[in-house]
Amino acid sequence: MGAIAGAVATNIYCTQPILPLIETGLGVDLAAVDLVAGAALLGFASGLALLLPLGDRVDRRKLVLAQVTLAFLAALCATFSPSIWPLIASSFALGVVSCVPQQLVPFAASMSLPSERGRSVGTVVSGIMIGILLGRTISGIVGAYFGWRAVYGLQAVAMVPVWFISASLLPRGVPTTNLSYGRLLASLWPLARDNRPIRESMIVQALLWACFNAFWVNLAALLASGPWHLGSGWAGAFGIIGAAGAAAASFAGRGADRHGPRWVVGISILVVTVSYVILGGAASSMTLLILGVIVLDIGVQAGLVSNQTRAFAVDHTAQGRINSLYMTAIFLGGAVGVIISGWLMSHYGWKGIVVFGIVLGLTACLYHWQGDPRDQKARAGELEAQRK
Repeated sequence: MGAIAGAVATNIYCTQPILPLIETGLGVDLAAVDLVAGAALLGFASGLALLLPLGDRVDRRKLVLAQVTLAFLAALCATFSPSIWPLIASSFALGVVSCVPQQLVPFAASMSLPSERGRSVGTVVSGIMIGILLGRTISGIVGAYFGWRAVYGLQAVAMVPVWFISASLLPRGVPTTNLSYGRLLASLWPLARDNRPIRESMIVQALLWACFNAFWVNLAALLASGPWHLGSGWAGAFGIIGAAGAAAASFAGRGADRHGPRWVVGISILVVTVSYVILGGAASSMTLLILGVIVLDIGVQAGLVSNQTRAFAVDHTAQGRINSLYMTAIFLGGAVGVIISGWLMSHYGWKGIVVFGIVLGLTACLYHWQGDPRDQKARAGELEAQRK
């Protein structure tokens, strides 16, 4: 599941290192080309909202196979897009059907004992994060040598073995509800309204994911315009550096099983905020840039697993719907982070990105630690359930 999830996750992030190549190839400005990356995230958020709830109703294996097939077609459309707007539309469509990784996370959680749920979620999320980061590396190198269209073509080709592996190895999913599709969607709001742990997880990780994407979507522009004048291949190579932090997802899952996920979330917020303090010097120091990348990825990945584990603990029969709420919120946050950071980079340069990241981190910290006396009993029960 981790390997399949990682392969499909590259569909969303392969665009980021090659944005300057698209800008040059299609003759558009930076603000317009950032919409390609933003459309992928908005599409992904739409898929999470509309497709993930189906995982509670039908066989998740069938959902995965159908989505991989459509991802192949969307990547082909992106490959042959004649101008920026068809590319944006193709990017949005590719994002919608590439929510396969988040079909697999609740799949793994539902197959695990409560005492091992964090570890299982961490394993699949590690695969996702490695896919995201190495996908950037591969796309940057391929784009540098063969052009941006070759990147989308490679994504389409990659979906073929992914389909056959999924068909051969994934177990059949067992539906946990017989609610109609309309009632599944209608049940999302009460889940979020009535469960504070789900709401907290959604909001905090949305802020952290905005930090994550604000950095990565502007990295290529920083390297191209900074003192180094490096191309997309170098921007993609930073994915290897970031992948060093992917192990944090697995360790965060184990920490959530042992200490409770909310404790790990607090540490994650602190780490992400500190990473942007380090990145304040990234415009002039390669050492600080590399260190900031590692710290940022560790914090965001640890937060992703611990927040997700916390949300899943609320109701084991609604894993797909909980994940739909959770992932929709964080990818909306990521899309907003991409769009705002693109404007900030155009007007204020790297300093604007750094200030944006620190403000987001402090906002997440304030929200997380504000507390709610009415929720103390629920938090104690949650921790006890995780220990059991």
